[in-house]
Amino acid sequence: MEFTDLSRYLPVSNGTVLPFSALRTLPPVRMTQDLEIVDEPENLAYAEDLARAGNAVVPIRRVPPFARYLDRQDFPRRILFEMTSNCNFRCRMCPQLNLKRPRMDMAGELYRKVVDEIDKHGIEGMWLYHLGESLLHPEFRDNLKHVSTKKNLGVLWMSTNGQHFDESNIRCVLDSNLDYINFSMHAVTAETYQSVAKQGDFHTVSGNLERFYELKGSGGLPRKPFLHCQMIEQETTRHEVDAFILKHYRRAEIVSINMLEYVNLPNNAFGMQQRERKPLAACTRVGRNDCFICSNGHVTLCDAAYNGEILLGDVNRQSLHDIWRGDERRRILELNRQGRMGEIEFCRNCTDHDI
Repeated sequence: MEFTDLSRYLPVSNGTVLPFSALRTLPPVRMTQDLEIVDEPENLAYAEDLARAGNAVVPIRRVPPFARYLDRQDFPRRILFEMTSNCNFRCRMCPQLNLKRPRMDMAGELYRKVVDEIDKHGIEGMWLYHLGESLLHPEFRDNLKHVSTKKNLGVLWMSTNGQHFDESNIRCVLDSNLDYINFSMHAVTAETYQSVAKQGDFHTVSGNLERFYELKGSGGLPRKPFLHCQMIEQETTRHEVDAFILKHYRRAEIVSINMLEYVNLPNNAFGMQQRERKPLAACTRVGRNDCFICSNGHVTLCDAAYNGEILLGDVNRQSLHDIWRGDERRRILELNRQGRMGEIEFCRNCTDHDI
């Protein structure tokens, strides 16, 4: 779930921050991708009611920026484009612990060529990562500069674990046209942080986040690039969720407390306890028309198929447009339309098909 400081938008008298257990039960305020309250009477009235009740922090839901891409089928709606599958961390909940495909950098020339194709068709949004730490790519800055020259990539995201997000990289990001930075801070204490990211240095990561706050400035928010400060609720972190929200909500545009996914991984069984699963018929994830391009060039339509279990094609050999219009994706879409996703072996035991 995503939360923001309501006092940036409306007067909040004697504002209080509800505990996460209460916040998660509130309906979200609808926001645009530019983090403005959606100008609809019912939504505005609800936000005003929350402000009058003294809610300093409220849940939000961002709405799609472009209706024209919602039903398009011959090209992806949104794309997670992995520069590298290399990562300097092995976080306890992350699929990096189960990564079987090569850990590698995509050649910068190929990355920028595919970006050009994506820009030609236009999309709702692009994420400059999937499983790897993009700052480790030797041509990260060249790739980011190239992306920043494009006009039709929609909402642009990057993500970092923060270890290499030093002042030089911060200034590079601030000079780009990125819309959002997802910063995985994970915790408020070193002990809890180490339970998630043993390879990370809490003081370096938190220091880099503090430097970002300083260089960007935390007054007059929201201001791009928007900071999406994230932790994932799991056994070793859940006791710090309330403190995490309190620590960051005034300086980050969004504080995100994510649900634990990939619950088939050994460390993620806690995620199975957090919600009831609907029986598999159709897949919500497949129906969103999202695309995942891995650093080896493989293309899939599901983030859970990160080891190539559902392979649509390879951008080393084909255009993304041809891959997306190919027979394999058409076959999967038809199974999904008919509620027969259980006929795909990989999908049969999926626990996250309904989110």
